[in-house]
Amino acid sequence: MDGVELPRIPVVDLGSASLDRLAALAPEKVLLMAESGRALVSAPVQAWMDRRSKAWLARNISPYKAEIGRVAAIPGLSGAFALNLSTEWACSSMVQGPRLMRTLDWPLHGMGPALTIVRHAADAGAWWQATWPGFVGVLTGLAPGRFAAAYNQPPIRLATGIKPLDWVVERFRVDRRTAIPPTHLLRYVFENAKDFDEALKLLRDTELSMPALFSLAGADGRALVIERLENRVRLRPGPTAISNHWPSLPGSAEPWPRGWLRGVDSGGRFRDACVWAAGLAELPRDFSWLEYPILNKFSRLAAMLDCEAGTFAVVGLEQAGRVARPDTQILRLGGLKPRT
Repeated sequence: MDGVELPRIPVVDLGSASLDRLAALAPEKVLLMAESGRALVSAPVQAWMDRRSKAWLARNISPYKAEIGRVAAIPGLSGAFALNLSTEWACSSMVQGPRLMRTLDWPLHGMGPALTIVRHAADAGAWWQATWPGFVGVLTGLAPGRFAAAYNQPPIRLATGIKPLDWVVERFRVDRRTAIPPTHLLRYVFENAKDFDEALKLLRDTELSMPALFSLAGADGRALVIERLENRVRLRPGPTAISNHWPSLPGSAEPWPRGWLRGVDSGGRFRDACVWAAGLAELPRDFSWLEYPILNKFSRLAAMLDCEAGTFAVVGLEQAGRVARPDTQILRLGGLKPRT
């Protein structure tokens, strides 16, 4: 890549339009993501996942299921339902006060240059997210003057002691449930929560179709990690961090399930992310904090958000050996306002 100018991350203002509009504006990026998914799991497996995901979504409680159907109608596209309901994302997130930093890890290739920043208009206020065309949930978002939030995938719960079987057990659990998927809930929160308290209430109390980990930073200076099971919750106030396991909480009287860690060195990422969280009196000036294991071969996005200052910095990443490297230019948005 030496001597080659990296692509810029596009910023798209969708206003009040739904996210299938973004897919219609960049169908080539949706097709790229679907092809990358097929390369990862094979075409037959992707087709099976797509059928199962479509059937599950048909009986699921989600205000966004019609959007996925419209994405799936893009000519030549297959795998849209599997892409939207796949939850094998690994991430590292850290929060203190109004600041949130995170990476998102995923073994699909081509995600870096397909990354898009989208502005949305909502009655609760304008908000921005880092996403990919064809995906209708929310993984990383900023609502200036309100809050910033991110989604992390939790561990696979321990059931049989054999990881592949426990993954199957987890899938059966999800298949029996009709509650909202976590990434759809996070989008609903950005669209409807007027402040940190409303966001917290929704993320804490809404029944979910599967476990989830949320990081929430408020413009009023509060921050926490919300560890969710379908109908249970643990809160860890900031400064704190999360990767892809349930950290042990000394002195906690509430039993919590054990689980298989996800991603590359979840324990090491959590350790290093907690160190960074403790020092987030202000966001770093650059992305030099991206070091192994927080930065690893599956990292596809790194972002820094401040919902009080209204800043959003993001870079797309792509695998380059043991770790990832920038695959886009760094995008820095500043002066973002609730009603802009």
